[in-house]
Amino acid sequence: MTILNLKNVTLNFAAAGRSILDGINYEVNHGDFIILLGSNGSGKSTLLKLLHRDYQASSGQINFMGKPIMQYPAKTFSRDVAVLTQNCSDSLFTSLTIYENYLLMKQFSGLLKKSNKLERNFLIQYLADYNANLSRKLDVVIEQLSGGEKQALALALCFLQPPSLLLLDEHTSALDPKTSDQIMALTQKMITQHHITCIMTTHDLNIAMQYGNRILVLRDGKIYKTLDKTDFLRKEDLVANY
Repeated sequence: MTILNLKNVTLNFAAAGRSILDGINYEVNHGDFIILLGSNGSGKSTLLKLLHRDYQASSGQINFMGKPIMQYPAKTFSRDVAVLTQNCSDSLFTSLTIYENYLLMKQFSGLLKKSNKLERNFLIQYLADYNANLSRKLDVVIEQLSGGEKQALALALCFLQPPSLLLLDEHTSALDPKTSDQIMALTQKMITQHHITCIMTTHDLNIAMQYGNRILVLRDGKIYKTLDKTDFLRKEDLVANY
């Protein structure tokens, strides 16, 4: 089933003096793990921002679940589409504690129904599956956490109400290799468990090979090449198209 359909999508910024995205045509199916590859300035992050409605296309059509993406009510869209970036402040209130961030997320989603004690007990158990340290730090301010803990928390809060579409903009690029591997493995686990469609930008060809089932290579705001899993059995296959 097609979950996302882009038809001749173009995005122009007057300040840039050119099309940032130019004539994008692509279909994303339910359960896909799409990797966006490309050099800096190729349009990867801009495409994710377009899909998250941070920008509106200058021309063309984006349909999400069979409906124009801009027609979704904000609350419905925020429930169905989630985004994580390398900057935790995009997803978390860094001056608040873990527990305060959790309560705000629950209130926004309309899920806050338990007593305070039950909510805390639930969060302790819930976070233990993401990062054992987090379940012991409910009253710690976010900015005092390590990079890996922040990303694990952002991921955990994202899956409180699992989205239909998850957008990942290099969400592990600021982490050391070991922590990056842990966060990616956790991301994959939750995506598989909840049957979530995912689109991720990365410069890491190893991550692209390990997790992606389809790869979209962008150059100068255009689709340069599309690759399926059988097209990139070796790292050299990706290097040749990167």
